[in-house]
Amino acid sequence: MLKRKGIEHIHPPEEQIPFEFLPAEYNVYKENLKEWANELFINKKFPKKGQISDYENQKIKEIYENRKKEFEEGNSFLIPALNDIKREFGVVYLEYMEELSKLSNLSPSYILGVATFYTMLEGFDGKAEIYVCTSLPCALKGGEELIEKFKEKAEGKDVEVREWVCLGRCEFAPVVHIPYTEKSFGHVEEKDIDEIIDIAQKICPWKRNKK
Repeated sequence: MLKRKGIEHIHPPEEQIPFEFLPAEYNVYKENLKEWANELFINKKFPKKGQISDYENQKIKEIYENRKKEFEEGNSFLIPALNDIKREFGVVYLEYMEELSKLSNLSPSYILGVATFYTMLEGFDGKAEIYVCTSLPCALKGGEELIEKFKEKAEGKDVEVREWVCLGRCEFAPVVHIPYTEKSFGHVEEKDIDEIIDIAQKICPWKRNKK
């Protein structure tokens, strides 16, 4: 059986590049790695709420029980449950994960690790969301310029505009989608932006749940 050779056997010493840490001024590393990770990946996308209501506790319990009944094997219920929580509240607060942890006996860190892997589970203080596709077909039809126009017009409004790579409607490029709804828009032009923003605010599921 052939044994795989390591890099030291492939390149002679004079050709090997020594491993070096980047200097601190590149801002790649911070003294407190945990603080850096919290700042970049967690606090902005999965914030803390503080005290949560009895209604929220009950709703999370209901979501857990329904999904656990549907997905009985292992931890297969977790992603659907997190997805339901996002649809219901708009933000998967850390406290929601803690409640889910108590119900499921999964550690909060495990649940957080799963949640941070899926960008659609990220929350923006309950704002309505709009996905603007910038994959190649949409980019060729002006998708990158379109997202900048969306962000300009959404500024100051209760809407988060997000770049999304491929919404699966390439023939209608450029495409815009309102997540957790069936609303997708094709051949979108700048003149359509205000109307789409208005629609997003009206049909956003977590905003409707608050009424």
